[in-house]
Order: sequence, then C-alpha cells, then structure tokens
Amino acid sequence: MPPRTPIPVVKMDPKKAPWEQEKKPHNRWHPDIPPVAEVKTGDLFRVETIDWTGGQIKDDDSAEDIKHVDLSRCHYLSGPIRITDEKGEPARPGDLLAVELCNLGPLPGDEWGYTGTFDRDNGGGFLTDHFPEATKAIWYFDGIYAASRHIPGVRFAGLIHPGLIGTAPSHELLKIWNDREGALVEAGENSTTLGGVLHTRPLALLPEPKGALLGDIPADSAAWAKVAGEAARTIPGRENGGNCDIKNLSRGCKVYFPVFVEGANLSMGDMHFSQGDGEVSFCGAIEMSGFLEIKCEILRGGMEQYLTPMGPTKLHVHPIFEIGPLEPRYSEWLVFEGISVDESGKQHYLDATVAYKRAVLNCIDYLSKFGYTKQQVYLLLSCCPCEGRISGIVDVPNAVATLAIPIAIFDQDIRPKAGGPPVGPRLISRGDVAKSKYDGSKPLTMNPCMCGGH
Repeated sequence: MPPRTPIPVVKMDPKKAPWEQEKKPHNRWHPDIPPVAEVKTGDLFRVETIDWTGGQIKDDDSAEDIKHVDLSRCHYLSGPIRITDEKGEPARPGDLLAVELCNLGPLPGDEWGYTGTFDRDNGGGFLTDHFPEATKAIWYFDGIYAASRHIPGVRFAGLIHPGLIGTAPSHELLKIWNDREGALVEAGENSTTLGGVLHTRPLALLPEPKGALLGDIPADSAAWAKVAGEAARTIPGRENGGNCDIKNLSRGCKVYFPVFVEGANLSMGDMHFSQGDGEVSFCGAIEMSGFLEIKCEILRGGMEQYLTPMGPTKLHVHPIFEIGPLEPRYSEWLVFEGISVDESGKQHYLDATVAYKRAVLNCIDYLSKFGYTKQQVYLLLSCCPCEGRISGIVDVPNAVATLAIPIAIFDQDIRPKAGGPPVGPRLISRGDVAKSKYDGSKPLTMNPCMCGGH
C-alpha cells in the first residue's frame, strides 16, 4: 500500500494569538467543550499546536517575558477531536483509545524553542528556593539537534513529544478532580510532608475563569461562565493523561487512553523538542510550536479489560503506553545520586521527591565546576535527554534517586580526573542565560557547607 498523506485536521499559525486561530484551542479540561473536528479509526491525521504560552515568550535575550508571564493563559490545546470507528460509531465511556504517534516535529518556519525558570512569586518551580529569579535560554533546531547561544558547548538530539495529551473527563471525573485538589489547598502546606522542602505554590490550581479559552464556546455566553467556573486547570497529569511530560511519548509510541465521554474528545499541545526526566525547571523542556501525525484505534470495553482501578471508583485508572523505537543513542553516562535527606540535614522517610531534588542539586554543583553558571546547568538538566530513576524505594529510611547525564552532549570531558576539574586557562567561561532579578522577599535555601550557598 502506498504511503498516505496525513489529513489536515487542525492548523495553527504561531504568529496569531490563540483566540485568533481558525479553530480556537482550549486551555481547560471540561466535557462540554465541543469538538473542533472528527476523525475515524485508521485515519492518518495531522494536528498543529502553538507553544504552551500562546506566544507570550519571545526569541530574545531578556527574561522579562518569563518573569511576567500570565500563567492563567497557558497550555493551549488543539482539539478536542471526536473519534469514531469506521462505521461512524463514536468511542464510548469504558473504551480504550489507542493513539499512535506516527510523526512529530516543529512547525515549518518556527524552528526554535525556549527553556526557562519562573520567578518565585509567579510560578516558581522545583528548585525555586535555590533559584528564585526568572531565567531563559533560547534553542535553535538543526534537524534532530538543538543548540543554544545561552548555554554554549552543548548539543544534543531531541526526543520530540507532546508534554500534554489526553481525553476529556466526564462530569463525574471532573468533580473528583476538583474535590480532591480543593481539599489539598484547603488543608494547606503544613498538611503535607513536603511543605517545608518544596516551595512551589500553590499546592494545586483550582478552576479559574480568568484566562480561560474554551474553544468555540462564546466568551459572553452563560455556557462559558458555567464551564469556566467548573473546568479543571491543565497543570498536572491525571487519570485522562494530561500534562504528564513523559519524554518517551515520541515517534512510534502508542498510548492507550481511557475514554470517559462519547467520542473520547482527544486534545494535545505543549510540544517539546527535548526534555529531561522530571522537567525540573517547570518551564523546563524546550518549548515550541509543533505538529503531530496520528492514528487512532478504539478498543471496545478496553478499560475494564486492561486497566485496574486504584481508588474508590472505576474512573481511578491511568493510561499505559508503548515506547517507540526511536531515541537518542548515548552510551556513556555520568550518574548523580540523591537520598531522602534535605538540605538542612533533616531525615525524610522513603521520600523519592526529596531524593530526586538532592540528585539534581548534586549534579548542578558538579557541572558548575566546568565553566557553566548554576542557572545554565539547571535549565540544561530540564531539557537535555537526561534519565531520572527511582533507584531504591524499599530500604528504610532513605529513598534513593539517580540522575544520569549523557557525557557526549558536552564539548569537554566532564568526568572526574586526577588533578581536579579545570582551572585557570583550562576553564572556559560559558556565558550565562538571560536573567531577571528576583524582587520578592521569600528566603533562599542556603547550603551550610558552601559560603554563600546558591
């Protein structure tokens, strides 16, 4: 059979604002957001996406756009797309939707992306107590490779993927999300064991009409007001998939999504050229506009057949996926270990998040010995193809996490050697990322063993 040309289903113009697009995207989850297109199983179709902020971030050497970004206007998703079988019968609740990612890439003419850290008082991030200022690095794409003027001396192959893809929730599932996340916010940070260690706030983002774009629902209608007041924010991954930021959802991958509404209403966006495991700087992959070429299959009754609920209802399930055959091929890695003891020396019980934070901090300090600023390394670890692992979760009291860095992405050998790291004329300065000064008053986390800390 000759190759097929993908059917164009959603086109996007990165030079236009999200609300100016021909088929308006949406940035909230709600079952009443109407589909913008319909495809049949077996169709090979093409969906284009704008970058996750809708064009708020510019290709320049200033981080002011990152500092002042409006985070109520983010995660613009193309879709929803209604999926039917070859007879025209829609996917139904209880089915599985098998989504094959056949091809992905940046939009032609828009082959660049960015990585950043948010200001601590406007978004924050994983290490915001160490790095409170907004920063930005611009990346340009050369085929499969990415390089940056803001982090020179590194070049790596990207593993392009949608940071966010999923099916629409039912009204019942939407209420489950809002109830449990609302209870977390109401209980406050002192109710969590991580409240004093991770400083990203708020604890969850509850429904917020400000900044909402709901596809073709008219903004001045009663329907818009109702949906905007109920719709879930797109920040976390949930039972429908959503913002899982899994870098392996790339070419050749197949994802099996649970179906909660008639037609499945598949949406996608937040395209990444590359990302490290954890996307630790939050605005942390190489964010870009892009396209996906996709095929779908409906597995009737597949949720009950293949997914085991872990919770009080049959809706408490999660997608599963097959990793595609194409990945960057690196054979030599330098691995950094972290245990569940925080920066103050406090012991935490089998806490993999604290352990991973320690691994990332260990790596940042190490690589800063090779001519990079710590802000450069922080952004690099968020977007290069590094591998994060929970290496031990059974040996009380310390969880062990690891972060593996491919050695070949650097233009110098970063392995330990006799005589120590490069100094004097052997140490090459690597410039710095764009920065915007932190003007807030929140305290920094300082390393007691380092004069001045981070």
